[in-house]
Amino acid sequence: MKILLTALLTIGVLTLSGIAQTNEWTADYVTYDDAINGTGDQTTSAAVVGPDRFVAIVCQTPTSPLLDNIFDPPGNYLVGYWDADSGIGRVPSPINGSQTIPLYNTDGQFTDWASGLDLIQLKGAYTIASGPDNLVYVANNDADHNILVFELSETGVAATDFRMETGAQDIFAIEVDDSGYVYVANYKGDVLLNDEVKVYAGVNAPGTTWGTFGGHNDAPVATIDLPEGTYYGLTVSGDGTSVYVSSHDDRSILKYVGDPVNGYTADATWSLTLSPDDTVSNGGSGTPSYLGLAYLDDPGKLYAAVDTVFGSSNFGGYPYGRIYQINPGNGITEDTIDVAEWNFAITGAYNNRSGEGRAGGYTSLIDLDVEETEPALYSTSYYGWTVEKWTFDGTLVSIEPIDAAIPGSFELSQNYPNPFNPRTTIEFEIQQSVHVSLSVYNLLGQKVVTLLDEQMAAGSYRAVFEAGKLPSGVYIYEIQAGDFKAAKRMNLVK
Repeated sequence: MKILLTALLTIGVLTLSGIAQTNEWTADYVTYDDAINGTGDQTTSAAVVGPDRFVAIVCQTPTSPLLDNIFDPPGNYLVGYWDADSGIGRVPSPINGSQTIPLYNTDGQFTDWASGLDLIQLKGAYTIASGPDNLVYVANNDADHNILVFELSETGVAATDFRMETGAQDIFAIEVDDSGYVYVANYKGDVLLNDEVKVYAGVNAPGTTWGTFGGHNDAPVATIDLPEGTYYGLTVSGDGTSVYVSSHDDRSILKYVGDPVNGYTADATWSLTLSPDDTVSNGGSGTPSYLGLAYLDDPGKLYAAVDTVFGSSNFGGYPYGRIYQINPGNGITEDTIDVAEWNFAITGAYNNRSGEGRAGGYTSLIDLDVEETEPALYSTSYYGWTVEKWTFDGTLVSIEPIDAAIPGSFELSQNYPNPFNPRTTIEFEIQQSVHVSLSVYNLLGQKVVTLLDEQMAAGSYRAVFEAGKLPSGVYIYEIQAGDFKAAKRMNLVK
């Protein structure tokens, strides 16, 4: 079941109609691709430490063929942003041994991590993750495949004393949970290995050697055995109980449950694979798959970048590129941010660099990160050389089945809790397959949000409604399912 909240989106005097884009996620800004505020080259990932404060990582295209030479780029560096917008916010970063701003479209620029006489240069580092205390963690592919830790401040990006060697295997995706545990995934799954995901105790955990001279060699506290394949994305719930890994080869997302202390096992109830119909159209080429992943803890959403990995530097996958919002419990895709169609609506083309700071122009998603407080998503455009901020101004809703048994009648239950703040649950029963709409109105009869507008199979369902953006008051929620229509009151008290 795919829930799309669609509407007309108006920006200035331009009305964008018919795009596959929700009326609640919009591009707040996109960093300009220029020497003043741009990242300067192919941008693969961004780690967000707070609203409009993030570090992007640039990993330039290696010599052809790219995928045979992925970890030997001609340039690999960090770019920090503090209180950013499309044209402001870039701060100095450690590049080629100096704290400086990167030169635009220039090979040979590398960020150095240095602590005393200890020096490691970025090499084939594609993804970056944020952790507590404004720290950012880079999955690097030097000889020891270190996790390198930097700190972002308003004066720039700086190396810390923390790093951790992960072994002999190439690494790609990385994540940090709320307790500081660090998760890193191998680029390749191998039948001869059983530790393709490694979990390390945090930089400030007792007994660790993240910042110890002669150390940096802790054993992982937990590992996960991945199937054979290629892995571009990794994320974890804030409490560390659910780990998600994107498998490029079979276009799926894997889920593991447990915790860093007791270990992880595959979730036998989870199954999520892209449909064969999920392909590139409009003259593009390539096969899209799940790539970077991010997790929003409140109210619990999994976000996946879906694109043709590294696409084509010409037209290629530019007509395709989207972010899926997924229910992290049952794998239902609930919503879509269609980045490619957003770019087309703003610029009039799939490969146009205009857009006045609202469109990256060359859709080529690899990774994304989430900022919890707004909430906001930060994605990157590899060939657009940008970081894109998507903000949400509506209400987050999840719909999940309770029971597949066919009910004896149609029914709408009273929400619970009631009164509520800011989240409540609405349950309903559908006696037969029918088109269902579930909407919320204020007492003036004005619709404030559509929770569901979809053909539904017979069964019992639960809608979890997040109303944090709405003011206190009495609201009416109404269901229309074929000839059945019912409404009830609910009270939001803040």
